[in-house]
Amino acid sequence: MSKFKTNEEYFAYSKTLSVIPTEDLLSLIVQFKIKIPFYVHRFILRETMYPKVFQTKLYQTYTDELKYRLRGYKDYSIFLLEKLMSDYNLDFDAAHYKEIFFNFLFLNRNLYNLKNNFFDELEKLKYKYTVDFEKIKYLDFMSLFGMVFYEPVGYLDGVSLKILKDVLVHSCTLGDLKGLGEKYSVKVPRRINKGKLIEILAARFRLTEEESELLHAKSVLELEIYAKEKGFNISIDLKKSDMVEYLIFALNMYHQEIMKDNHDYKVPLMEELDSVQIEAIEFVANDQDIPVIEVDLEEVPVQKLPQKEAKPVEVLPTPEEEEISPVFEEEIVEEIVVSKPEVVTPEPEEIVEEKIENVVEVKPSEVKLVEKAETPIEPEKPEIKKEIEIQPLADIDFTKEEKELLDEKIDLIIKKYHKQKRRKRFFTILLISLLIIVIGFVGYSYLYYIREGVPPFGIPVFW
Repeated sequence: MSKFKTNEEYFAYSKTLSVIPTEDLLSLIVQFKIKIPFYVHRFILRETMYPKVFQTKLYQTYTDELKYRLRGYKDYSIFLLEKLMSDYNLDFDAAHYKEIFFNFLFLNRNLYNLKNNFFDELEKLKYKYTVDFEKIKYLDFMSLFGMVFYEPVGYLDGVSLKILKDVLVHSCTLGDLKGLGEKYSVKVPRRINKGKLIEILAARFRLTEEESELLHAKSVLELEIYAKEKGFNISIDLKKSDMVEYLIFALNMYHQEIMKDNHDYKVPLMEELDSVQIEAIEFVANDQDIPVIEVDLEEVPVQKLPQKEAKPVEVLPTPEEEEISPVFEEEIVEEIVVSKPEVVTPEPEEIVEEKIENVVEVKPSEVKLVEKAETPIEPEKPEIKKEIEIQPLADIDFTKEEKELLDEKIDLIIKKYHKQKRRKRFFTILLISLLIIVIGFVGYSYLYYIREGVPPFGIPVFW
């Protein structure tokens, strides 16, 4: 290593090291106990694939949607890179991958505690083989070389949790998100129930058991407003951002310690004259991304840091939640609850407060308001419910967020109602039409038989 006075000299020399077969390279890395984070593999694979992904002729065949998503290529996760390679039958350039890999190790030799003997061993391996480069498929390469990599805490699929949500929302389709979930043994639904929503909120905001229990008294609408007031948008009908949130929740990856990446990535990259230049997107952390704890310590990549298993919050389902099951994704069953505080006159020594909830069940034909009075009663006695005079929704003072969510829920209910009404009308008309045809045919057959003595249309007689 001392014979290389500059990095550029080594970069020129490393091209000759690419003849080393994967198996021999793996043996050497295992011998020196080198472990590399998956986000480094993601960087090397991304740069290896770049000339092929953005080759002008191939790029012109992409859809406008894919071209838009490729603007985030710089932060593509490993799953998305591998999917691109599979979807477009891109050949894996093992020699180019190894060249970038050797240059990366050289630049970060102090971080990995690599001495002259490691590079001397590389040089010995080089002289054992001819100048022919190894041809190997990516899956075969990873089946051997994959043991070198590990996923550090605070990363998923090679992407930092600080920007993961923005990266996946911009770069993934709904199918991609489901595929990413399957890679990590998580089935990502399109809709969740109230209980699961509470579990996600409890995990993200680190709520105590008492705080979680208080959330059970809220409706779905109130839970969404509660999250929005805390600066977090989520719904039981999962959008792409919500699907990422569900994946992180299922993997117990909230509030993980993420160490600063101290690697040097200034390796020479291949420049292709025939590659398309695109306007790349720079993803930055924001309040909607996954909460993490940043630790500004020097990372030790030679060993895999075990992830702590987070204990999930146990929430018992209620009959109301069971109705909003992911199995019935097309069912829209919403309960809109509006809190109405009761005016109580305080006495000199103590203030008596009575909690009243108004449950407003919005239907297409009527609005019904039911008041529940919670007063101290004997355990054996049932809960007291009484109907009160209907209060117009216009008289209730909603916040801007409540109005937006309420309008959205009412719109969904109205659409569902009209859809059911059209379906009912269609089947009613169809049934009446069939009934008229059957009655008409029977009547005609009877009259024809009376006049002619034989059934019409040559219908055979079995009596």
